Amino acid sequence: MKIMILAGGNDQAALIQELRSKFKDVEVILIDFAPNVVAAKYADKHIVESTMDLHKVKEIAIAEEVNYIMTACGDQPLLTMAVVSEELGLPCCLSKKQVLNLTNKMYMKQLMIENDIPTSKFKTFTSKDELDTKGLNYPLVVKPVDSNGSKGVRKVLNEAELNEFAKDAFRFTLTDTIIVEEFNEGVEISADFYVINGEAQKVMWCQLNKFQVNESTQIIYQSVIPPVLSEKTSTTLIEIANKIAKAYEVKNSPLLIQAIINNHDVRVIEFSARLGGGAKYKTIEHVTGFNVLRANLESMLGELPEVKIHNTRKCYSRCHIYLTGGKFMAIEGLDELVKNGIIKEYILTRPFGVNVNAPASSSDRVASIFIEAKEQIDLDNKVKKAISTLKVLDENGNDILNRDMYL
Repeated sequence: MKIMILAGGNDQAALIQELRSKFKDVEVILIDFAPNVVAAKYADKHIVESTMDLHKVKEIAIAEEVNYIMTACGDQPLLTMAVVSEELGLPCCLSKKQVLNLTNKMYMKQLMIENDIPTSKFKTFTSKDELDTKGLNYPLVVKPVDSNGSKGVRKVLNEAELNEFAKDAFRFTLTDTIIVEEFNEGVEISADFYVINGEAQKVMWCQLNKFQVNESTQIIYQSVIPPVLSEKTSTTLIEIANKIAKAYEVKNSPLLIQAIINNHDVRVIEFSARLGGGAKYKTIEHVTGFNVLRANLESMLGELPEVKIHNTRKCYSRCHIYLTGGKFMAIEGLDELVKNGIIKEYILTRPFGVNVNAPASSSDRVASIFIEAKEQIDLDNKVKKAISTLKVLDENGNDILNRDMYL
């Protein structure tokens, strides 16, 4: 069996390892435009091409005679997977139409309105349009319809900011289209479900804590599990997940929903039929015992996974590490923190030796740590201990770990 994997990060490396544990004789062809990626060492062949170049990916798939095209934890490669698989008649768990509706925020929002899925008021614009926001109330959020990693997403307070930040958003869209929507105050929740035979089953929910970089930019720096939600809000989230599964014809797939909760009011920001990035699959397995990455693989192979969740009474957090800016040369203290039981595990999301900016989007994180505790106060103390112990060094030995968000 030959399988093409799109993108070469940590999450895709884990997917390849799941493939190898399932099949003894699988051959893995990795596609990623970067020459040095984590997943390359787990693949049989790494072809340096962009996963967004549909023509080139299709060309390679034909030449390599692959049986499946797969990816994990990313919206943009998901579209390539579905489009090329459909054009070549390869089996795929999602159609081109489904993925367009699930990854392009313009199509997504239109279907949300049509199917009574609560969301913010919005308008879409192309680069040729005037930004007429009549009918929308400030503050607003401007974002590309088809980017990921929060690139180009900015909060705007007035027309001058809108015009300025819209130009930035257009830089990150592949389809020359942006969306402008009303900003909702509240707590942001990331809700993971698994859809089996069209019915959404709860997997894990977490609260996303964000740091205000400036007046227009926020970044996720921490997820906390479990979030504090009322029974009414929890019921609403499950109802919304099932509405999404029906409206978007999701039959057998993970479903990730991001929403803003304000008292009992739920407003959906966006969602996708995929796993969250940044080692979310690891967090889910730690918290619930459910190997959601393996389940996702089974779905992509046309199999029906079994969803088994073990609920615990512990508290958990995944904390993301950002820099003040500089060359990322080393991290000190990780192994010591694991040994002393302060953190359970960690991952690096950037290779050593690269220059990393001060945080402007979630893709600027260089590592993440996972922490568990019996009580919330113990969890908070462990987070403080970890952040105060860790040092991220540049080429001159200076500590460039950005602790502002944790203070």
